[in-house]
Amino acid sequence: MSWTVTILIAAFLAPGVFLAPGAANAAKATAAPRAAETALTQSAAANPQSAATITQNTTESPDVRGSWKPETYRLKSGPVHEVTGLITFTEKDWSVLFFIVTDEGPRRGSGEGGTYTLDGDKLTFRHLYNLSGGHAVDGFEASDLSMKVRPKDAEDAPAEPCTISIEDDLLTIFFPSGNQMIFRRSSD
Repeated sequence: MSWTVTILIAAFLAPGVFLAPGAANAAKATAAPRAAETALTQSAAANPQSAATITQNTTESPDVRGSWKPETYRLKSGPVHEVTGLITFTEKDWSVLFFIVTDEGPRRGSGEGGTYTLDGDKLTFRHLYNLSGGHAVDGFEASDLSMKVRPKDAEDAPAEPCTISIEDDLLTIFFPSGNQMIFRRSSD
């Protein structure tokens, strides 16, 4: 669907690109998608004021780079926990340190990191480092301290495919477990 919109916008902004008579016009429009992309690019360059609208692609990946502070950790089973810490994304790497906090103070936590890929709203964490453990809290049993370090080229590094959404300065990560965490942007 987004390709059809791109062709229509290109045809509108670059008159004459698809004005071949009869059925040949339709064949050219479907058989030459690169021509439409070229026309779109040339039209955007000629009319920079509308370029942002023209080049906006709904499948583009949001920019997650920077630091985000966790606020809530919602478990699939229902409990919602207050969390504190920081998750940071660079161009290819990520790291997170977070704690579940109750009235008794920090009860459990995790320090994790590795590399990631982002394709549209599909964020996949590749886990190279993990340090976790803590007391039992609603939805989690107590766990002993666990440490794991893998080399960057490790073939056995777990991949965690997630879905994300960003609205204003809030990042929500939907984990494959059904749990989700909400983070607020803290820096660029």
